[in-house]
Amino acid sequence: MVLDDASLLYLFSQLPGETVAACSQVCRAWHAVSTSEVLWQRKCLELEPHPHLRRDDLLPAFGGSHRAYFAWRWPLLNRRPLGRLLIEGDLEGREIVTAPIVDSLVRGAAGMGSSGGEGAASHQAGLKQGTGTHGVAAAAAVARAALAGMAVVYVEGEVMVQQATWSPAGSLLAFTEMRANQSGHGALVESRVVVADGRTGQHLGSWVLSSPMPPFYYMWAACGTRLLFLSNWEGGVVALRSLDIAFALVPPGVRATLGVTRDVLLCTARPLFLDISPTSTRLLWHGSCRRFGLADAATHTAEDGAEDDCFFENAQLCPSQAPQWLIDSAGADWLLMPVVRSQPTGPGPAGSLLLAPLAVVSEALETEGSRLSPSLLLSLGRQVADFASPRDLSFAATPDASHVAICDRGALHIWRAETGARFQVFPLPAQQHLAPMPSASSGGDGGSGRREDFWHTGAVQALQWSPDGRRLLFLVRRSGGGMPMVALSKRPHYRWMVYDVCCGGQGDDDGRLGSVTQCLPFNPTLEFLDRYLPFFDQYSRSLRLWSPDSCAFCFCARGQPAVGEVSEEPSVHVQPVPRLGPAAADAASGSGDVGATLALAEAPLPVRVAHGTFASWSWH
Repeated sequence: MVLDDASLLYLFSQLPGETVAACSQVCRAWHAVSTSEVLWQRKCLELEPHPHLRRDDLLPAFGGSHRAYFAWRWPLLNRRPLGRLLIEGDLEGREIVTAPIVDSLVRGAAGMGSSGGEGAASHQAGLKQGTGTHGVAAAAAVARAALAGMAVVYVEGEVMVQQATWSPAGSLLAFTEMRANQSGHGALVESRVVVADGRTGQHLGSWVLSSPMPPFYYMWAACGTRLLFLSNWEGGVVALRSLDIAFALVPPGVRATLGVTRDVLLCTARPLFLDISPTSTRLLWHGSCRRFGLADAATHTAEDGAEDDCFFENAQLCPSQAPQWLIDSAGADWLLMPVVRSQPTGPGPAGSLLLAPLAVVSEALETEGSRLSPSLLLSLGRQVADFASPRDLSFAATPDASHVAICDRGALHIWRAETGARFQVFPLPAQQHLAPMPSASSGGDGGSGRREDFWHTGAVQALQWSPDGRRLLFLVRRSGGGMPMVALSKRPHYRWMVYDVCCGGQGDDDGRLGSVTQCLPFNPTLEFLDRYLPFFDQYSRSLRLWSPDSCAFCFCARGQPAVGEVSEEPSVHVQPVPRLGPAAADAASGSGDVGATLALAEAPLPVRVAHGTFASWSWH
């Protein structure tokens, strides 16, 4: 049976683009149909369904051929599993490397020893004495596998590098390179932005910046060809700049049609925080502790036409950090931002955290023709929670805006968009509302029920939701006498905890509050404490500690938490966090008050991967 061209075109339209490319090699008839411009136009739309991902901007460089454009774009946006850790630090003279983490090895090592119960305690003691074999062997296997597949991105030398950041599209990463200016003209230090392939370590391009002040923060646009970064600027302010890196990524024969690009200044303020749309080059920024603005990194214009791109200004100082741009399950854009009331009086709340639909905000801007007032803006969306102090406020929402975590003065609450309900997760509620503490890897059997009260009265200092939006990672600093001298202390002062939206894979329709899994105490590296933790709200928008499958997270510690050791040796660890099994979910409802049940569990032992001062996981 011979298919006509129309039938072949229909069949090819149902296949992935890379499969159509293979079909073109079968015969002349298939080749003729598979190279149809109409067919590849559809494939480009499937590859980039959102109109803001620069397809129309870059298509002319490929002679208007959608097939040629797809052939270049598909590898860049191909989100096949990467599963690599980006590790910074002196790894035998290598400053930046990426290493593969094999899930089976990590989970296997986790299953060999859990931190809950007497068995885990004896295992931990065995590790200290050098007699524990299972955990040591499994951890060593993980480290060997990671180092065997290591890709060296940068080798230590006379050049300083910092702020390596994964792209959410593909395997690209960007970092800052600073070297002494040998020309004798201009600034003493020359700053470059370098883009490399995180899978191989190959450098793809570098750009000398128009200002010698080096970038200290990067954020990638969803298109993977636009890079935003923050740096200090003249006049003591922070500058937000944009760089088009398509020139370094397109085939050499196409580069002449694009031309070399320079970084472009978007706005300045101090301080300055931002978030970018997950599907476009549009961004939301928060500057000078008052102003919020909308802009487009590709067109370098304000969305609303207002002066300085600002559409709203708080009447009072609002020193909270990064706002958040979200897209719900229906594809609608939402803005999450704090709004301070014009004249807060008495002991009441200072303001509200607002979740507002972008379409409604844009319509109000067109109607008003000027900046929006706090009362008008609050009326346009949903008030997630009131807060007592914007200085002590941090927040993070799931990618689909279904849950929002709010930390106000160290206390952590979760807000559910579906019901509008809000409940406290930390400090942990009263004892009668807590289930026993099983081991997360044991499915709820054999838990020790051990509790350390000072961990339940500490302060939450960092938040990040998992990629699947069902788990919240938060960092707790132990209570007691103010900020400890962690740099000199031999006693662990921090602990990671994970909140699960639901127990045992069940939904939260039954009213359960979920579960909290606590990890071993540790002391972070000085790099994390000094550079990342004070601005973690902003870094959590562009760096991921979570693994792509939401089953583990990475962190850096001084010493080895698995054996209770605090030392000056910085190392990278992977912490598996198994979800509670059905037995643990049943144990959580043992109090009889299902609507007020929050199950507790202890995580397995973390796995040491390599020496390093900071690490982040690839997005895929």
